[in-house]
Amino acid sequence: MKALEGVPVTAIVLAGGYGRRMGGEKLFLEINSVPLVLKVLRKVSRFSGEVLLSVAPRQTPYVSGMLSGIISQYGLRLVEDRQEGSGPLGGILEGLKQASLKWSFVCACDMPWISGAVVRTLWSCGEEDADIVVPRIGGYFEPLHAFYSRECIPAIERAVQSGERKITSFYDSLKVSPVDDEHFSHLPGYKKSFGNLNTRNDLLDPGNAHLFD
Repeated sequence: MKALEGVPVTAIVLAGGYGRRMGGEKLFLEINSVPLVLKVLRKVSRFSGEVLLSVAPRQTPYVSGMLSGIISQYGLRLVEDRQEGSGPLGGILEGLKQASLKWSFVCACDMPWISGAVVRTLWSCGEEDADIVVPRIGGYFEPLHAFYSRECIPAIERAVQSGERKITSFYDSLKVSPVDDEHFSHLPGYKKSFGNLNTRNDLLDPGNAHLFD
């Protein structure tokens, strides 16, 4: 594929989950009084043509109020995921439907280490005729750090309607372009880009002390 520069993509940040392992919704999580989602938005806004924040309807009042400044600063558009019980698949589906661009980079709001260099490498290594460009790290897909085209919408709709929750459940019906470790190996610490925060212990990890520096 062409380099990401000059090929505008939408960034879809998923924030509608309940965060049960974290003990609270990650969208509301703050570190040193700074919203965690802000870190992610800063990262994705550097390489995207538009940014969509996918939230559950219950979260809209909070986002419209407490995060209004962030919405204005980054020119965000809110997407309400009304596919109750569908997990991230519902958020991806609604995001792709509302994206104004053909391609979208999808990630979660608890992934503060997203690397622009890793994302650009992922894009540049994707096949021209792909519907999905996804990292395959250590032999496993990273579906919440991947590019999806609008061609995925019908397949995701079928998966959601059938009650599927596994993010990769629709991959078999589309052209998937995996990008393996060797394509990222020249980037120091590239695996960190795929990391997320799942529990309160993750927040207490000394290695995360300077998360917002």
